[in-house]
Amino acid sequence: MIKKQMPFVGIIFFVISVLALCAYVIEEQQAAKAAAAYEAERHLVVVSDLPDAVNRDLAAAFYEETKLRIQIRTESDDTIRRLLKDPNERIPDFVIASEETLYSEDGLQHLKASSSERAAAVPERFKAADGNWTGLWFDPLVFVVSRDYYARRGREINYWDDLLTDPQVVVAFPDLAATDLTGNFLFHFVSLRGQDNASLYFKTLQNHIGAYSTSLSPIILRVAGNDAQIGITDGAAARQYRNDGAPIYILYPQDGTAYWLTGAALTQWCADDELATAFMDWLLSSPVDGILQKNHLYLNYTTDALPAHVDSRGHSPVFFDMAQVVTEKERRQVQDWWIKTIRFGKGM
Repeated sequence: MIKKQMPFVGIIFFVISVLALCAYVIEEQQAAKAAAAYEAERHLVVVSDLPDAVNRDLAAAFYEETKLRIQIRTESDDTIRRLLKDPNERIPDFVIASEETLYSEDGLQHLKASSSERAAAVPERFKAADGNWTGLWFDPLVFVVSRDYYARRGREINYWDDLLTDPQVVVAFPDLAATDLTGNFLFHFVSLRGQDNASLYFKTLQNHIGAYSTSLSPIILRVAGNDAQIGITDGAAARQYRNDGAPIYILYPQDGTAYWLTGAALTQWCADDELATAFMDWLLSSPVDGILQKNHLYLNYTTDALPAHVDSRGHSPVFFDMAQVVTEKERRQVQDWWIKTIRFGKGM
């Protein structure tokens, strides 16, 4: 009797084993589907002050390379500050904005450090002391020199005081009260030289300036057209024009310059630090250079992982020897002084 039951017991055992295996396979499939659904829904909400076309390209390229999703909303610096000021909205998870916005009171309160290895390698000058935000790229103020003048005296243009050595030179110079970048330059220049020496310098230089320019790109056109021999403008625009064939040379002032820095940070309420860190690492990697250049943004990078933009003599940028961050109040104060005493004052 027992022998007759053995095949039947074996069949039952086999059936139970098959059912258990099927249950395991089904469970694994369901887990895989759940993970896939989670990854499909998993994404960061990023706000950025970059142009909309750049933001779209960044999001698309990041997904193509990593299959991780980010939603980038294009916002002004004022809107980004408002979003940081109201953490109840829980938006955004990640911020790309100017150093001034990231360094603001709201930014300091509501940002947190990233565990990004590439961010850790960025020089201290380009990030917050507590690591709560990291600089990505910057746009320095540079000299642009016409091709003809560079052939004659280009080697003699190294420092800010060299703009005063040729009595015949015409300098295309920006209105220092018109942009934040030139305002930063003015604040640093006055802080380093002292107000009296800075006043003497700008009043002497004014004798070489036909008219101040309220925007920076026309300065390049004046130099390219030989209406001026030297101009002061931003490096990104200068590189764009030079790449398009403008007959100019770009020089970094060897006694220092100012720059406009764009950085990135996680917000305190970001729930997916792993994804945010992956995005931070990616922003400091080589694909970003192609995206920015595609959109005609020829910026300097804070990391050695991206190409270094040297000037026409192979020099790297030199920075003013003081803390970079300038508050809006500080900038406005020194710009008001410049307008009253230099811009509409009397030259030497």
